[in-house]
Amino acid sequence: MGISVKEIVTGRKTFFITPDTSLLPETYLEDYFALGYECYFVEYDKRIRIEKKVDVILSLFHDVLIFFNIDYNIPDLDWATYIKNLIESYSNRTSIGILYTKRQSKEERARLEHKFLYEMGVQCGCIQLEYQKKQNFELIEKILYANQAQGRRKNIRALCTNSCTFTCNHAGSSHTGVLQDISLSHFSIISPDNNFAVQLYEKISDFHFNIRGFMFRSDAVLIMERPLEYQSLMVFAFVTSTGANGLDQRVNQLLIPNIYKLMSSNCSNLLNQLYRRLELNYVGELEELDDSEVI
Repeated sequence: MGISVKEIVTGRKTFFITPDTSLLPETYLEDYFALGYECYFVEYDKRIRIEKKVDVILSLFHDVLIFFNIDYNIPDLDWATYIKNLIESYSNRTSIGILYTKRQSKEERARLEHKFLYEMGVQCGCIQLEYQKKQNFELIEKILYANQAQGRRKNIRALCTNSCTFTCNHAGSSHTGVLQDISLSHFSIISPDNNFAVQLYEKISDFHFNIRGFMFRSDAVLIMERPLEYQSLMVFAFVTSTGANGLDQRVNQLLIPNIYKLMSSNCSNLLNQLYRRLELNYVGELEELDDSEVI
């Protein structure tokens, strides 16, 4: 089972361009995911210039925030000139923020912020990172919140492939199938067979899940069913062992990095596919990518 490009690009996403991982570790992305923010790192490499990578992102995703680490040194790239031209080229179609390492003087910081905020009109802020990375987590979280980076969904869903499966028992029969998507609160499936006649708001005990090798168990309640041509799309909400909405805390904490990896791999696979096109001198507009194309 593949995933359509249209599904992957849906939703608000945040990209950190050439981040300083000593101040902003990649593990923070999993924690932001748990808070409802879909964030990714875009690293520098010598194969494709960072400007081309940003062009791909802005052509592919229609609701993005981009934060540039202007202290990352890239040959033949002046960040101020590049960002100024980017803002002029895309006008109000993208939201840009600036990250930089703590400056030695208030005057230097004031000059930098005046250049990007007032002269260039950067929309998402000019953020000075602290030397202590623990302080940066809350700092970035506040910036994400202020810029409404969460989008419409409180819990981000990760689209699934055949490597994400479930098993459950219902009415004396065992049922297995592939997940359509999963979040920290819900999951959806295509009804596995005609005998899987679950009533709306009925609770099924002890679903068994395998998310790309990570296995866990949880109860779930059917909260929505939408008929398809020959089957049904069924949306379940997780239920804890005490009957509350959601997952047991231990399972929730273990599932966070696994769902994020699943979601991140979908996005990175798509981007890498398009980067390879650039390497092969692919000619054509990226925005004309066929929505039916899958990865």
